[in-house]
Amino acid sequence: MLKTKFIFLGLSKYREFLELQEKLTEKKLYKGDKNSYIIITEHYPIYTLGKRINREDLPRKNLAPVLKLDRGGGITFHGFGQIVVYPIINLKEYKLSLKEYIWTLEDIMIKTLGIFRIEAYRRNGLIGVFTDRGKIGFIGVKVSKFITNFGFSINYDVDKKFFENINPCGLGDKKIANVRDFIDISKERFINRLYTELKNYF
Repeated sequence: MLKTKFIFLGLSKYREFLELQEKLTEKKLYKGDKNSYIIITEHYPIYTLGKRINREDLPRKNLAPVLKLDRGGGITFHGFGQIVVYPIINLKEYKLSLKEYIWTLEDIMIKTLGIFRIEAYRRNGLIGVFTDRGKIGFIGVKVSKFITNFGFSINYDVDKKFFENINPCGLGDKKIANVRDFIDISKERFINRLYTELKNYF
């Protein structure tokens, strides 16, 4: 039976997370570790760049550090008030293709938001989760020998100026939404619900 270990980092520096992700990934790739790991955290402000990036997407003001990553997707922001989830799993063990995995991450976000009566949905041809007030969920993943890295983020109560400073994920439409735009709930309650949905899938 597959076993999933959840790691709650609280507020973390991005490079510290990267070191942990690399350590756990190497255990799965080279040391036969059969556990799945899911890191849940919130980062100090940082812009991260994926492989699909254009110059016009980049920050116009120096509001936070910029870090290039070996993952899919474009530019996004991580910072205070955003919940970030990094599954490190073997897709073969879950019988998931990459497309199905991304669909699963979107489904987890949509169902979590739906519990709080926030109507979220997919948009044709785009990755992530949207609401009628803007994009609320973001995905950027990497897969090596069926082992996943990076993951997804949901805006709980982010300062939107950081997103207004970029073209997030290459979208011309820069509207960004937060959970707190729709409902006044605590961060802890939202994370607990997200944790429940993650356990249902992994």
